[in-house]
Amino acid sequence: MNPLTRAAGTVAAAIVIAGTALLGTRYLAAGVGALVVVAALGWPRLLRVYRRRVSTVIICAAGALSVVAIGAGRGEPYLRYAVAAAAAAVLLALSAEVFFPSPPGRAITSVTGMMTGAMVAVSSGAWVAAARTPGADDLVVAGAACLAFAGVGAIVSVNPQINALCGAVAGVGAGVGMGFVFDSIGWASGILVGAAAAAAVLLVAELGEREPTPRSTMAAIAAGVTPILASGVLVYLGGRLLVG
Repeated sequence: MNPLTRAAGTVAAAIVIAGTALLGTRYLAAGVGALVVVAALGWPRLLRVYRRRVSTVIICAAGALSVVAIGAGRGEPYLRYAVAAAAAAVLLALSAEVFFPSPPGRAITSVTGMMTGAMVAVSSGAWVAAARTPGADDLVVAGAACLAFAGVGAIVSVNPQINALCGAVAGVGAGVGMGFVFDSIGWASGILVGAAAAAAVLLVAELGEREPTPRSTMAAIAAGVTPILASGVLVYLGGRLLVG
């Protein structure tokens, strides 16, 4: 997997989240939806799911259901509206394997691959939930910025240990910086946000390095977008704990 392509996907996705969050919740929802589509196009290739088109449709549907449900939901906690999307994703993945069966011996792999991608798509709706939480809109921008810096720091060398250290330092450093930029966060909370963002990026990067190198560019981009989508839950929880 080309680390530059993966890092470019991470940075670009983080910029989309931060930029649309500044414009408003509706724009953020649209940006998250676009990122889900990008991830859905590469995820089946990344996990070598047999029915790629079916998997892409299921992941897109799960992400769309989550974003729409959370965006249209009334009353906190907004993330609870994603439960229905998660249940629908599981049913869709199981039904897809029944109606579009994989070759013998690959059924479990295909179902788990589709479910995993669908759950990542569902968790992306947490970005919208975080933006709708009163006082947590600054946290959304700060979290996206930390993810971008951590993604760049994770590819500075060919040594995994050095990359891990640089990614962690970059993420935490960005968190501290965002804490000074946004008074609602503070530098101490910024450290927590940066550390969580760096952990998400580095874990996905490490798992990606252990997999065979995919030939598809979209697979590498999906690997870069995945930590951005999944980190929405971390940002939402941070908003609930730090902001209320």
